[in-house]
Amino acid sequence: MQVVKRNFFYYTLLPETNSMKYTFFLILIIVTACSDSWVDPDKNVWISYDDTSASKSDLATREDTTNYLRIAVASMTTPAETFDKYNDLFTYMENGLGKQILLVQRKTYKEVNDLLKADKIDMAFICSGAYVAGIADSAFNLFLLPERDNQRYYYAYVIARKDSPIENFLDLKGKKFVFPDSLSNTGMYYPLHRLHDYESTPESFFSETYISNAHDNSIELVSRGIVDGASVNSLVYEYVKQVHPEMVMNVKIIEKSTPFGMPPLVVSRQIDSILLKDIHSVLTNMVKSKEGRDILRSLMFNRFVSDSDTLYNGIRTMYQNVYDVNQSNNGKKKILSSK
Repeated sequence: MQVVKRNFFYYTLLPETNSMKYTFFLILIIVTACSDSWVDPDKNVWISYDDTSASKSDLATREDTTNYLRIAVASMTTPAETFDKYNDLFTYMENGLGKQILLVQRKTYKEVNDLLKADKIDMAFICSGAYVAGIADSAFNLFLLPERDNQRYYYAYVIARKDSPIENFLDLKGKKFVFPDSLSNTGMYYPLHRLHDYESTPESFFSETYISNAHDNSIELVSRGIVDGASVNSLVYEYVKQVHPEMVMNVKIIEKSTPFGMPPLVVSRQIDSILLKDIHSVLTNMVKSKEGRDILRSLMFNRFVSDSDTLYNGIRTMYQNVYDVNQSNNGKKKILSSK
């Protein structure tokens, strides 16, 4: 099959003439002909970028699950980074299940939740914040979650540039702040929760707010000094630190949250029960083979496990406290970076 790669968008930072300010220019770099999907023949994983509202592909039907397993990975990292990170896992699953993986990428967490609710995909790796919102909307069922360092928790890291005078959350008052997604637990709910602690709102606390569409985008924006601060997923931060250490060389962690339940793997409520048992067996038995352990280690996981929905009660309480603020501000923030 022909390799067709989609367009990539980059932001560049240029100084204004006779001014200390900066202006942003969106540069569209066309890699090849425009397309809504691409396939890497060497890695044998088809990636779909079709719009949620236009999922009319033959691959987006329940009947196709005899040949395909439709998986989404919420945009906690950029699409290219997601593909690199999860490719070995998907290949392992293909071999274990005898099905080809259709990896579906969407820009926002809500779009992935909507696909699950509409039974347009079979399963997804999603953010804990999107999980709490989706479970409340009866969009899917909890399936498995990864363990890391034998823990089932992760954190929000509030970050700033190392050379900035910002040392704590209050120092971000009057500064530029970026959120990764409106349903992100660590990136949206947690900073809104902190603002709630100070009886404040994004509009009254920050000078400007933006949406980056991915945690690694947020890290890069802080590192380059385009924004002053962000709150990001500790799992993504630690992964970036290990794989792309140059991205965090100029970044410092100024606050670490209390622990949250791990971002889970969820499944469509319509998924075939036999298929579900097969997926469960493949993933939970990865620790029994060297190949499986090596793949888990590359993802910085120990294993996949089952756990209770009560693991997310803390996030659920935080979500309920900040929901009205989040909804009133959703859509008002500028999209600052998309890759």
